[in-house]
Amino acid sequence: MTTIQKTPDGYTLLRNGEAFFIKGAVGNRFLERLVQAGGNSIRASVNDMDRAHALGLTVLANLPFGKPRWGFDYNDRAAVARQLDDLRQTVQQFKDHPALLMWAIGNELEIWTTPEQRVPLWQAVNEAAQMIHEVDGKHPVITPVGCDYRHLLWEIDELCPALDAIGINAYQDMLTLPEDLRQLRWSRPYVITEFGPRGHWQVIKTPWGMPIEDSSTQKAEFYRRAYQHAVLNRPQCLGAYVFHWSFHHEKTHTWYGMFLEDGSPTEAVEVMQYLWSGSYPPNRCPRIQNLWIEHQNTRQSVYAILDAGAQVHATVQADDPDGDTLTIRWELRPDVADNPNVGGDREEPVQPIDGAILSSEGDHAILQLPESAGKYRLFVYVYDTAGNAATANMPVWVRASSSDYEFRKIF
Repeated sequence: MTTIQKTPDGYTLLRNGEAFFIKGAVGNRFLERLVQAGGNSIRASVNDMDRAHALGLTVLANLPFGKPRWGFDYNDRAAVARQLDDLRQTVQQFKDHPALLMWAIGNELEIWTTPEQRVPLWQAVNEAAQMIHEVDGKHPVITPVGCDYRHLLWEIDELCPALDAIGINAYQDMLTLPEDLRQLRWSRPYVITEFGPRGHWQVIKTPWGMPIEDSSTQKAEFYRRAYQHAVLNRPQCLGAYVFHWSFHHEKTHTWYGMFLEDGSPTEAVEVMQYLWSGSYPPNRCPRIQNLWIEHQNTRQSVYAILDAGAQVHATVQADDPDGDTLTIRWELRPDVADNPNVGGDREEPVQPIDGAILSSEGDHAILQLPESAGKYRLFVYVYDTAGNAATANMPVWVRASSSDYEFRKIF
């Protein structure tokens, strides 16, 4: 049983009568590593609860809820009723599972909606919360909203009184979230249902419109600052779920995953272990200080503009806190980070370009750029002998070698 208790200072989450502060992650992979790091919860599907329980983890259970941007019409009362019946069956089936911590109705349902569309949407969310309380009186109900929370919380406060708390997905906004809530006069409890590195919509872009991704070292520092500011010692906060305790492709294949595709943990994992448990792993991740490309006596960092078909030299500056020997791997991939999908909607990953890395030794590599002009991205991966990793990347615009026309016309 989970309850939220109001205290003189704020709120406390109680599980089976004992205080429970969420130290969670979004995802259903590498759960043994999560337990080792001091995590106690995952945000995942009801189908993940058996495995979570076997490892001593709780679950913020995601309940699917139609998204207006995907075509669900909340003015269609018959469709809303069918969805409510489907939810009722799920809640009835899983309400007594020992891993269940709370229910989460949908995720960022508000994206690409108008204020008029959100009225029936929030009313349906409130109906769902009321139904869940009737079927299962032992677990709180929330709905997660995205970074537009500043414009939404007053609507939810008015139209969703049945919610026990609000879930907030915040990235760069973690550095202002408590102040925002104070200014908005939000007096109810909150759970950080996602937080991670600076989002792709929050960073500076290249002249050709590609977001510039932080290195894993920069991301780790941001995770630390964000958690300390918006989660620790915040009386209204019930805890947080870090994003993403696995890997997936969203703008790039490294942007939001805390692990690489091969399962290697990056520095964000060890930072969260420190924040949750008070101690770092015995062996620390490598760190990347800089990445640059040199061609024709010119050094370019952050992003690069180069001629099609050229051979160029790339260098990464990295070190290891434990003095481990480092192994470095390079890739050049087509850059699809301008994919317009939002809210975690699926994006197709791209594969490395065969033959693009002519040679590599130590911290240095020689690249053969494609003959075709266009958008590319150079990735570097740094591994230590304990299986930990660091990564960074650089957007590259490859222009036609005979003239800069193809380059100029994209601006």
